[in-house]
Amino acid sequence: MQIYAKTDIGKARDMNQDFIYTSKELENIKLCILADGMGRI
Repeated sequence: MQIYAKTDIGKARDMNQDFIYTSKELENIKLCILADGMGRI
């Protein structure tokens, strides 16, 4: 299984707060998490 991901810091932030996690290929449960870091202005 191949998973591709890309994030973008956007125009209003100094640091990228996005988070991406994928479980290891050999684990029984396949887990993909995407958290959109919205931060505070």
